Amino acid sequence: MSGTAKVLILGNGFDLAHFLPTKYDHFMHAMRNVENYNKDVPMTFESLYTDLINSENYFFENTIKLYKTEEATLPLEEVKELQDELNKNGWFQYFKSYIDSGIDTWIDFENEMEVVLSAVCYIISEIEKNIKHLDYFSDNIFLSNKMFDKDVKRKYPFINSLLEKFSITDKHSIHAETKIVFDKNFIKYYSGQPIDICASSLLKHLEEDLMGFIEIFSQYITFINELEVKDALKKPEVFEKDLDAIYSFNYSSTIERLYSHSNINFIHGKADKNSDKKIVLGVSELKNQVLIDNKAYGFVKYYQKLINNTDYQFLKSDSPVIALEKNMKNQSLTKYHPIEVYIWGHSLDSSDSDYIHEIFSFNQDQKYSIRVIVYYYSQPHAQLSNLIAILGKDTIENWMKNKWLEFIETPDIYRLNFDGNYIDSSTSEFSKTVLKPEETRNISFF
Repeated sequence: MSGTAKVLILGNGFDLAHFLPTKYDHFMHAMRNVENYNKDVPMTFESLYTDLINSENYFFENTIKLYKTEEATLPLEEVKELQDELNKNGWFQYFKSYIDSGIDTWIDFENEMEVVLSAVCYIISEIEKNIKHLDYFSDNIFLSNKMFDKDVKRKYPFINSLLEKFSITDKHSIHAETKIVFDKNFIKYYSGQPIDICASSLLKHLEEDLMGFIEIFSQYITFINELEVKDALKKPEVFEKDLDAIYSFNYSSTIERLYSHSNINFIHGKADKNSDKKIVLGVSELKNQVLIDNKAYGFVKYYQKLINNTDYQFLKSDSPVIALEKNMKNQSLTKYHPIEVYIWGHSLDSSDSDYIHEIFSFNQDQKYSIRVIVYYYSQPHAQLSNLIAILGKDTIENWMKNKWLEFIETPDIYRLNFDGNYIDSSTSEFSKTVLKPEETRNISFF
């Protein structure tokens, strides 16, 4: 093999760099606008993002400039179907309250999911410890107010609202002002009397709501996938040569549509009407014992991958990358070019720590095989900090001193296409020089 092999790993920042509104915050604002839509005509792009077009003016100006947004509409029938689904979905109704309050990214959402599950597990464990927290009267089940002391309110200030949004308690009950009415579907009975909470049923209810939320989001990404580009986009420098492997953590088909790349491994599934590989959205692992005891794995991403037949292979388990590495290592040292792994738009957060460990598990022998190039937006501090938190300072310092890890500013897609003076320098210096293992340099980050 001559030259350097290239592997591309994509995160949500790749879509955002192409001015596609796939951020969690974009989705929630759009769905709130769908929920409140009351016209008898299809919903336009402008009405879908009416509040964001002003607050994120630069982003949406470029979206409108790059894509045929005037042709992008939601049919009225689809709007009404979405309204029905949104109205009854506990995850949307709960998180709708947090719009514009700090939950901006999909990682934020997944982290907050763990908080929601922790709060529900608290309710379950408290009732399991003391059935007297449930009071049966006049064909109603009441939840004791004693469960919500100051410490609980401090830890879960949202807990009453959460229970209502997920229809675990009944906010419409005539008793709601004085007593909390608990849904009888989540109670175990003996001889007509409540004897315990049915934890498995309650958690199954939340899991089914999560699947509904995922389906709504999948519909949204399908809408984004149908945005047509006005003119063919110029390729960033990293795309000028063939890519040997592509791994996408996104659900969209952006790289296929805009750059005609195929054979992409969709790590977390793909929003595609014609695919049986559903998207994956959830927590990394079960941390609460109540969840573990009830085998509530439907909230966990790796379980969803198995169930949904998602492409869960990655670098160490994917034969194309292994073949590349083997081929590279068979070359003489003088001809040796490591595989370049470009990471574009991925935050490198701990939620994907398994994949990050896998990337940095290479380079363990004399013929190091991988060099990692991380694209950053504005500044690399957040991604660098995340890597240090996951892998440790010594590992990252070693990789950077040996020129195995490099940070490059993300290509500016707008300027690339509309600014004739823009110079795209998104290819690594690694591609220009064959470095010897003993070569090192001082890095200003440390």
